[in-house]
Amino acid sequence: MMSARIKHIVLVVVSCLNALFTSAQDLHFSQFYNSPLSQNPALGGAINSRELYINYRNQWRSVSTPFKTFAASASTRISSEKSKKGFWAMGGRFYNDQAGDGNLKTVSGAANLVYHIRLSKYQHLGLGMSGGFGQRSISWDNFQWGSQYSNGSHQAGLPTGELLANNSVRYADIQTGIVWSFNNTSDLIKVTSNNFNQGNIGIAMHHVNRPSFGFMDAGDRQQIKYVAHGDFLFSLKNTPLAIQPGFLAYMQGPASQIVFGSQVRYELLANSKYTGIYKGGGISVGAFYRMKDAMIFTGMIEFAQYSFGFSYDMNTSNLVAASGGRGAMEFCFRIINQNPYFKDTKIF
Repeated sequence: MMSARIKHIVLVVVSCLNALFTSAQDLHFSQFYNSPLSQNPALGGAINSRELYINYRNQWRSVSTPFKTFAASASTRISSEKSKKGFWAMGGRFYNDQAGDGNLKTVSGAANLVYHIRLSKYQHLGLGMSGGFGQRSISWDNFQWGSQYSNGSHQAGLPTGELLANNSVRYADIQTGIVWSFNNTSDLIKVTSNNFNQGNIGIAMHHVNRPSFGFMDAGDRQQIKYVAHGDFLFSLKNTPLAIQPGFLAYMQGPASQIVFGSQVRYELLANSKYTGIYKGGGISVGAFYRMKDAMIFTGMIEFAQYSFGFSYDMNTSNLVAASGGRGAMEFCFRIINQNPYFKDTKIF
């Protein structure tokens, strides 16, 4: 069993690498399907006319200082005309990430605008773009440097021997994407019992402008991240069951990630197809695999417009010796509502 001291050293090294090298991976959520605007700005308004997501992730608590991520995003369709050509949607997202012993903090906010071209009554092709600003900061005092060791012990008062000019940087950031979506629920009011068929497939580019946010060198720029994703829900006819497969893949410089898996949804309470008031409910459980990193066990509870999602990452990477397989806990709260100014069911 790896000692606590070695575990601590491993996580310090990981924190340093995350802080010092701007080619490191972006933050991510295991419940990627519950964080749509972090995947693709074109997902705003794609499936639901109005939605809100709140996400929280806590990682590596079993090893050292946990990595904590909080995010919130919202989107709404804004077209009021019953146009057969398409409709507009807008939204925004915010996240606050705190990583490791170096207290590396990233705060970012962005707004997005999407136009969805109608392909048919239930199919759209969305083109989206988002832009915003962010700030990264780090606490150099939390690190230990080789030049600060004297007579075999660390002395924080000794000079670091390093040129640490910046502990905070600000940057602008731009994303763009395209997504094809289909949804037979028409804002949740035209569905018979457990008759869902909906989903999306898209591609996106993040950090299109390659923002500069290096601490050591102002010329360091973030790598462009290329994302491909898909998320679906298919009801099984004449049963209370539905399957919810999904995948996420991205490449960012030398880093890459592939996640795939599925949930199974069981309908607990049917919605009302006559009154137009959605009060259905269900429970979902499943598993996803993030290649070379973790098994992800997931669940979700739904009632009317409200959903609560949760997941747990079981670490399978080389860090398992330090983590003992314990990776991350993640929670999501979602609200889906109909935009009263947007009626999607009477134009065809």
